[in-house]
Formats: sequence, structure tokens, C-alpha cells
Amino acid sequence: MQTIEKVRKQFILDPEKINIIKRLTHAATETEAINKVLDMVIANEKIEKALMSVKNKGKIKDIYGRLPVQNYK
Repeated sequence: MQTIEKVRKQFILDPEKINIIKRLTHAATETEAINKVLDMVIANEKIEKALMSVKNKGKIKDIYGRLPVQNYK
């Protein structure tokens, strides 16, 4: 099993936002909530890169027009 290094950081964050992400992610702690959101942002970036790599290949189209045009390059 791989050991993951963790570091202590200090941030000034909006407590209302923390409570919202804690509720949305069903996290037990604020730290867990923030980690889940960070994981989601990282996963979304990977998904967007994968989608961009297949853009205009085959018959896959952005039918919803959600991605900015400048990212299609």
C-alpha cells in the first residue's frame, strides 16, 4: 500500500461554503469535504482533457456547447 504524505495548511475560508460542500459531499469533517472537492476538480480536469483529445475525431460532437471554443485547439 502506498503511503501518502499529508501537509498541514492554514487557509481563511468562507464557513458557509465549507458547510455547503460538507453537506453536498456527505463529508464527516471539513477536511474530508475539502479533499473530496479537490479530488472532483482534479477528476474534472482529467475528463475535460480526455474529451478534448477526442474532439473532432470520429463522430463525437459537443452538442451542448458547454466547452469554450478556445479550448478546442
